[in-house]
Amino acid sequence: MSRTKLTAYAGPLAAVLSTILWGGAYVAMKFALRSFHPMTMIFLLLVVSSIAFLLIFPRMLKRQKYAAGDWRIFLILVICEPCLYFIFEGYALSFTSASQAGMLSATLPIFVGVFGYFLLKEKLSATAWAGCLIAICGAVWLSLGAVAGEHAPNPLLGNTLLISGMVVSALYAICVRRLSRGYTPMFITAVQAWVGLLFFAPTLFIPGMGLPEGGGTLLSWLSVVYLGLGVSFGAYSLYGFSISRMPAAKASMFMNLVPVFTILFGMVLLGERLTAVECMASALVLGGVIVSQMEIKMPSGLRRGGRRRDVKAL
Repeated sequence: MSRTKLTAYAGPLAAVLSTILWGGAYVAMKFALRSFHPMTMIFLLLVVSSIAFLLIFPRMLKRQKYAAGDWRIFLILVICEPCLYFIFEGYALSFTSASQAGMLSATLPIFVGVFGYFLLKEKLSATAWAGCLIAICGAVWLSLGAVAGEHAPNPLLGNTLLISGMVVSALYAICVRRLSRGYTPMFITAVQAWVGLLFFAPTLFIPGMGLPEGGGTLLSWLSVVYLGLGVSFGAYSLYGFSISRMPAAKASMFMNLVPVFTILFGMVLLGERLTAVECMASALVLGGVIVSQMEIKMPSGLRRGGRRRDVKAL
């Protein structure tokens, strides 16, 4: 294969690899939660990602352009993610299965589109609104029809917490759109990691939330490293690279693969199985997401030209 063809495939390949890493995140959390409290798990993975970002900090710092008032947007951003989002996500995985969590995570573009409509005055077509409605109906059906079991002791509560996480994550995405005019995606993610590290550090001293007796299993520690290095650092970096090699709208379509990989990993590694009702509800969620993205108009900050310059700065 020629070098030109390899370059052409670099963007899509990076996007697929990022979705594989993200697809394994919920399964890794399940393993980590066997030894650690949800808040402790979050703190530990932030330690790993913070160290990784610190090693490349000198390169990132020179390429940022601060504007007056940006600190307010950064404040909202870090409150939403990692603070609130990780709390919702960490506890959600204690009550629902990785497969259901992965499928519900596909609703994120829905909430991003709705927030964009009300906060940024971005237009949504009738097709997009129809897709939103279909996906939300599927999410409600999946939560109400989920059956409690070994991997999902309280799926309704867990799925509700995860949907709440998707809502704050969507608001976070809106903040990223505003900040991407002057900051690279890598720098924004690094700020999240460092602030989140400080936010969750006190959990080590709260009774019942510190490190477990015996230190936890090797699998739990490897899962934490995977979450911090493979997901918080690696997946975001790969996705940013993919956007630099193809239109952002096209790259975002690859995110629909995340729930697919999550379900596969959940079946192979955790032995999870979806019931017939859960499968139909999941298909409704994924179908609604795909429909909603067919005619969404991307804002100027995320179009190919504008976003390409930001990511190449990495």
